[in-house]
Amino acid sequence: MFLFILSLVLHVHAGGSIAAALDSARTVYAQHGEKTTILIEPGTYQEELTIDIPGIRLVNASRHPSIALKDGGVHCDGNAVRLTWYYGHGYQYRSMGSRINYGGSRERRWNASVLVTAPDFYAENIIFENSFNLYVSEKEALDEATPILPAEGGKGRVMPVRPKKAGSTEVQLKTYRERAAAISFTETALRAHLNNCRAVGRQDVLYGDEGASVYWQGGVLQGGVDFIFGAMTMAVDRATIVANLNGEKEDKCYISAGRGGEEKRHRGLLFYKCHIRLATAEELVNLSFNFERSGLSTLSEAVYLARPWRWWGETVWAYTTWDEGILNPEGWHTGLVEKKPGFNPRNPCPYSYEYRSQDRSVGRPEWVTVLPKPTLPDGTKLTPRAWLK
Repeated sequence: MFLFILSLVLHVHAGGSIAAALDSARTVYAQHGEKTTILIEPGTYQEELTIDIPGIRLVNASRHPSIALKDGGVHCDGNAVRLTWYYGHGYQYRSMGSRINYGGSRERRWNASVLVTAPDFYAENIIFENSFNLYVSEKEALDEATPILPAEGGKGRVMPVRPKKAGSTEVQLKTYRERAAAISFTETALRAHLNNCRAVGRQDVLYGDEGASVYWQGGVLQGGVDFIFGAMTMAVDRATIVANLNGEKEDKCYISAGRGGEEKRHRGLLFYKCHIRLATAEELVNLSFNFERSGLSTLSEAVYLARPWRWWGETVWAYTTWDEGILNPEGWHTGLVEKKPGFNPRNPCPYSYEYRSQDRSVGRPEWVTVLPKPTLPDGTKLTPRAWLK
């Protein structure tokens, strides 16, 4: 008996449409169930994409693929494939039509440029970006953004009018910063694998629902505020974590905001042998860090490993290293759980763990468990394979 695995290979040339390739794959898959590889020539693709077909593979077709940014992040390397869109929380864009932008409750899961809803998604050497908090893209400059007013008696700030000039990096300032994901995973996005990819934004960059499972292997995760967040099961394996800081007053970086692990149905976030550094001038504009302007005394006050989203959020940092002097000695923050139901000030986030950090976890809060061996109290080994099992 012979088993045949059907597969389809599509090629997107520079200036082409990945959405059109997905439409072709969607039609074929519905009839025959082929797995699909989409080879993408280097370039920037300004499209809002939904991966709703099982087994989609997005692969950089360059012989020498790159995920490097340049010119303060406005452009990317000539061998890079960048998938980007510009919708962010707090604005209604003309191009949305009848869709209403409500941030997290919107079907895009925090305005994701790429939304993954199907299992077995794979990406290799791809940059996933939301330009909303980074620069004004060419397509945004041609669109029209209207700030959404809070409902009568409702909470929420009114966002400022956005700059209209393509390439403007004024939107990196905190006054414009809001929720805008580069890539999000729904609960049906099982076994996603991203190999040497980059996710980049400022706030809420990579999100996952409870039930989603994501393996991030190598590459770069880059953001500033709670930028790896959600209830998904996720293992980040030997990645570079880049903190986007521009030196504004009280500008701090919170890398992760987990809420997975409630009732132990699923695991939360594991960061395994990752290295943390600040963004370079090629990756972010306005990087001359001005201590007087920022209100900080040293860079060590600026970067935090985690700010759990809920008290049960499970987060583990194992074998972590960083550039000297950038990590806050406390390393963990309770700012997102302090006013939430179930908050216990004596043990606010009991599923917070570290193992063999660069500084031996000196200075961490008492509620952070420093593990004596690479195993959780329930016996789970601290390896990506065991985490995603």
